[in-house]
Amino acid sequence: MSEQRIIKNTPEMDEFENETGKLAIWKGKESKEFRKWQVKRQKNSIKKQKADTLSLSREQRKQMKIDLKQEKEIGKDYEHLIVVENLHKTYLLGTTAVAALRGVDLTIDKGNFIDIMGPSGSGKTTLLNLIGGLDTPTRGKIFLEGRNISMLNDNALAEIRRERIGFVFQFYNLLPQMTALENVMVPLHFSGKLSRRGKRKKALDLLALVGLEERSHHTPSELSGGEQQRVAIARAFANDPAICVLDEPTGDLDSKTGILILNLLRDLNKRGATFISVSHDAAVSEFATKVFHMRDGKLTHEGKIGGLKETEAMQLKRKQDAEINKEKCKSMIFRYLFANQGKTHIMVNDIKNSIPNPIIANLPEHFNDILTELLQENNINGKVIGDALLLD
Repeated sequence: MSEQRIIKNTPEMDEFENETGKLAIWKGKESKEFRKWQVKRQKNSIKKQKADTLSLSREQRKQMKIDLKQEKEIGKDYEHLIVVENLHKTYLLGTTAVAALRGVDLTIDKGNFIDIMGPSGSGKTTLLNLIGGLDTPTRGKIFLEGRNISMLNDNALAEIRRERIGFVFQFYNLLPQMTALENVMVPLHFSGKLSRRGKRKKALDLLALVGLEERSHHTPSELSGGEQQRVAIARAFANDPAICVLDEPTGDLDSKTGILILNLLRDLNKRGATFISVSHDAAVSEFATKVFHMRDGKLTHEGKIGGLKETEAMQLKRKQDAEINKEKCKSMIFRYLFANQGKTHIMVNDIKNSIPNPIIANLPEHFNDILTELLQENNINGKVIGDALLLD
């Protein structure tokens, strides 16, 4: 029986046959000459690549290395803002290894307000430091906007912290010799993207956002604890970060001031800001969109967490007061609309500013949600478009 041609012909074989005048396939097998030609061709291709690379300028070769490194760092193209995979962190105390994190998995999407609760030593601050780029993990990965920040060196991490992450600390960390305005401008100086006038305008806009434009020229010693924390929040948003990390945001404040700060954070979250917070304070969880409990270096949703500042009786009283304030708020909205009969276009902020701040600061939900609820219940005929209430 004669041998058949069992190897499929390829364009490369045709090219060999045209160049050499010899058959690439003979009696159903690749010829030795064709295989030698293939090896020689591959070697010539490698030589050409090396020659092309050497012909590039030093800057071009450097950029090629950077591009390859970044490609390696990215690893995955995530649709989530932050993805934490199998995160471990072990500290060495003398000769003793202490595991602070034991395999944490966490996903954070844009617009989330995540609160991580747990007793001291549970690992929540360690997790926050790793996500914030203040430390590196022993094992595991952290992806921020698809980029693996757990593999970055100190300089690259510093750039990530400066450009993509905002920080709010328990003790504010404001520079004591600088005014509130100057403190907010500090991150803008490092970015170098705006003129001095542009930096000043943006800092004033941020102070206005947190309700402190009239206190812009006061130093931290001239501000209350709540005001200092609001300055710290404004500073955290100076460079438009992808995420803002909060380390015990109400930890150094009395309960009333703490609720004021949490209302501010909720307002910013409603506008699209993304937060991840760690706290002992149970009140923070009331304002978060998602709550995780942490114990022994792992995230868990099971069991109660001890050592919280707010007892069950305090929580019940706070919720009751918030519901009373909601009813007062509704009544004052009707009163304002009655006093402005005939108007069909009213700014939502004008209605909000007509209500005493203690009531606004202690609502169980966002003011705009209460206004929307009145519209849905047909207690008010109209609709909210943007920042305005249009009455029928």
